[in-house]
Amino acid sequence: MKKIKILLGLAVAIAGITSFGATQASASSYTVIKTKTYTNSPVYHAKSATKNVYLWNKSHTKKLHNLKNYPNTSWGVQASVTMKHNGSNATYYSVESYTPTQKKSPVYGYVWHNYLTKGYNRHYSHWNNLYLRGFTSDSDYLNYIKQSPSQALTNKVLQLFPNSQLSLNLSHYVENRDALLNLKTEASTFNASYRDPILLTNVNQLFYHGYQDTQTESQRFQAIERALDAAGYTASKRASLKDYQIGIYYQNAPLKDVDENSVGIILAKPAN
Repeated sequence: MKKIKILLGLAVAIAGITSFGATQASASSYTVIKTKTYTNSPVYHAKSATKNVYLWNKSHTKKLHNLKNYPNTSWGVQASVTMKHNGSNATYYSVESYTPTQKKSPVYGYVWHNYLTKGYNRHYSHWNNLYLRGFTSDSDYLNYIKQSPSQALTNKVLQLFPNSQLSLNLSHYVENRDALLNLKTEASTFNASYRDPILLTNVNQLFYHGYQDTQTESQRFQAIERALDAAGYTASKRASLKDYQIGIYYQNAPLKDVDENSVGIILAKPAN
């Protein structure tokens, strides 16, 4: 019996050594060989809302989070990391979570790059007051405007220009500080893409939502419509702008990064 106990003890010890060796091998099987960091984190979202996709720790030994448990989350890419595993290289993203409310602390981890795709999480009915950098196309931005509770006024203003197509690129000129007041700093790039711009300062200043602002959305919209009419852009004139694209940007709450020179509208004809 004593001999059996000794043999069992040896077997357990050997198994423990083997298990420890396997853990060490797993930990060392993913090696970081290259890292590219980003100053302004590009925004991504999960390709699948239902698939089990995990965020790992940096050594790829522990699952931290399952992306399907974050159905409305966007992910900011802080770094692109190349890892070597079994002789092959794979690209992982070091990410941070962005949620609609940001009430909880963000989560972090590493995820294989092909599980994510560029742009904000498309569940825009949960999101408010997004910056333009995470939109990927005109139609993507338009979907946000139609779905986000914060963009009801934006949607109504677009309807005042029924024949002008929304342009995400033009909207970036609105969001860019001072672009609506003076296009000189952007002249070379702007003139390469557009001509005959329409900038209406008296209209655009009405889009700004200051900290002391008490206007309702309805009051703000009515003021914008009246200002358009006063500037000569009546309903018939606006409907005639078929060759024009429109850029627009609006936040329905005061934000520290948004001032009176980074909201409003701009219309222009494509250069080509």
